[in-house]
Amino acid sequence: MGEFETIRENPTLNGYISIPEGDGNYPAVILFMHRPGLDEAQKIVCDDLAKAGYVAIGADAYRDGQLDQKTYTDQTIFDDFNATLAYIKNHHHVDRAKIGVIGFCMGGRHAYLANAKYPEIKAVVSYYGFPTQGKDSSDTPIDLVSNFYAPVMAIFGETDPMIPMDSVEAFKKVLLASSDRNCLEVFEGVGHGFLNPSSPRHEPNAAATAWLKTLEHYRKYLK
Repeated sequence: MGEFETIRENPTLNGYISIPEGDGNYPAVILFMHRPGLDEAQKIVCDDLAKAGYVAIGADAYRDGQLDQKTYTDQTIFDDFNATLAYIKNHHHVDRAKIGVIGFCMGGRHAYLANAKYPEIKAVVSYYGFPTQGKDSSDTPIDLVSNFYAPVMAIFGETDPMIPMDSVEAFKKVLLASSDRNCLEVFEGVGHGFLNPSSPRHEPNAAATAWLKTLEHYRKYLK
């Protein structure tokens, strides 16, 4: 359904973009990719968002192999996000007043950080994003909640070994106290990556429910 396009020439940044069928301007969702990269699972997310009526784009944050899991930084992520945001704002199928973000794993954390940086963002969904990870309060999501511009849907798996439930509970307390538009869901008995159909931790029932909640959040705040 989607295709790769060049977002920026130098340094090279390509992205996977999926567009709803038919003419018109649509809300857009920018995807922050998970640690494995802009793989088939992330392309499926973009395609599913397009089917729901959103132009969806995910940048290859590893820049065609120029970077990898060890060499990317928050700075490179947001350099690329700036380019992607400019690209999508000027896309002829996008309503530039309606831009949201979605992120998974490391990208879930980046979605939180973006929400504290960009007033253009109108809705955020984060799947298993690390709420207490960062070098200090300037880049740790739980410390930035008061700066969030857009309503957040935060999604976690109860048995995720990488995100302890005590950190999720602490984040939930701060997030819900900050705004009644924020929400946080913990899915029982599932772990990290449960939405990913190619993951051994995929759980179809939880994934289906989480996706419905994702689309409900976007319908409420992005459409």
